[in-house]
Amino acid sequence: PAGSRMDDSEFRGSAPAAGLLRQAIPLASRLWLAGCAGMLACSLLSLLRLKRELKRAVRERENIYRLPGRGTPFVYGLLRPRIYLSQGLKAEEEAYMLCHEQIHIRRGDPVFRLLGYGALCIHWFNPLIWLAFLLSGRDMEMSCDEAVLKRMGSQVKKSYSRSLLALSGGEA
Repeated sequence: PAGSRMDDSEFRGSAPAAGLLRQAIPLASRLWLAGCAGMLACSLLSLLRLKRELKRAVRERENIYRLPGRGTPFVYGLLRPRIYLSQGLKAEEEAYMLCHEQIHIRRGDPVFRLLGYGALCIHWFNPLIWLAFLLSGRDMEMSCDEAVLKRMGSQVKKSYSRSLLALSGGEA
């Protein structure tokens, strides 16, 4: 039947495209692996720098540690998460920040951040994954802020907001 068999000229015309594809796949694979390795290497360097900085922290009680100087409070660790606070926090701010960081721990946010970063390392080339990672971090923070206000009462809204602004501006 006419048109059912492939003409030899059609087959030969597709061979260069197939050869090009055979060359592109290993190259793209190496590029992807290099991107993953680069992301992991940067993460490892940052982690080593942070661990060196955390050696300066002093344990105050339970899982709460104090770092010298100024800085934003944060949670570090998956199995035994610790809360790190700076010396520059005022007593009122400290209560808010402790509540905020304890909510992160209770919700398992460090685990979700690690999983999200893992996805980011694998899909480093996809701008939508970067956007999802950044927005999920912002959402986690806003959700914890809402939980702090719910737990401590709406009367702390102004002072908590001022504390957040001071921390984001580097004043704490």
